[in-house]
Amino acid sequence: MNRRIVIFALLCVLALGGISAAVHMHNKTGNQEKMNTDGCIITQYSDATGRQANCYTITNSGHLIIIDGGWAENAPALRKVIAQNGNHVDAWFISHTHSDHVGAFNVIYADPQGVTIDKIYDNGYDYEFIKEAGEPYDSMGLEPLETFHNLTKDADNIIHLRRDEELEVCGLRIHVYNAFDDIVKQNVGPDLDYQNDGSLCMKITNQDESFLYTGDVKADMNKYLFETYGDELTGDYVQLSHHGNWGFGTEDYDRMNAKAYFADITPEFYESHPIGELHQHLVDEGKQYYDYGTAPNSVELK
Repeated sequence: MNRRIVIFALLCVLALGGISAAVHMHNKTGNQEKMNTDGCIITQYSDATGRQANCYTITNSGHLIIIDGGWAENAPALRKVIAQNGNHVDAWFISHTHSDHVGAFNVIYADPQGVTIDKIYDNGYDYEFIKEAGEPYDSMGLEPLETFHNLTKDADNIIHLRRDEELEVCGLRIHVYNAFDDIVKQNVGPDLDYQNDGSLCMKITNQDESFLYTGDVKADMNKYLFETYGDELTGDYVQLSHHGNWGFGTEDYDRMNAKAYFADITPEFYESHPIGELHQHLVDEGKQYYDYGTAPNSVELK
């Protein structure tokens, strides 16, 4: 009888050990799955030319989104980033067709070298209107617009975004607050800077946090945008419009009350451009501030 009791006790111990091991393995697998889950990372890159430009990537669960891309000279560095993501771009957003935003895209799209792009989103620009209006303000000229238009006009994967459009891309929610339309034509300033004023302004939202991308929207659009959208026009992270020069005002950024601001410019500009005063103000207010002096700069969008 004692022998049977001992054997039964041993069997119980072994059974409990098996259950414990199974629970431990389950927890280990769960933790491993959690550790392997990619976060949503926004990265700001400086430009190879050392000038002002816009180039951002968003990686989310194995997906790659590119916003603008910078000058044509930035294409080699951007190709390396794309290669690290399997030479596959899920979505490429072009805020507007100035060289410091669309240059690298034009180079890569014209000669992909193995790069595939699922969808291209632009600001719904009016090619004929801008071509006729010309560029009375900006020295960029119309060449990058011509190139982008000729490269993509027959593409079946290009989407022309519109104001107030909402979409989901790679698990992220996107709301468009500014795009090229009649509202831009009605609010454009005396410089007739249709391209910059018609730049994409959009909020990209993950589960709990958002990134407000303002492109090159200029001060001409301030009144309309803030009167129309009010407190919606903010985010946990905010990209300073028009590189911090002649874009939204200091009071606008104070109202946004973001945790961090991105300036797409080199510190050398601080002595001669409005961004210098804005930079100092944000730093004095204790805000996290990123520019090309420390790029590439990455944050997690939770």
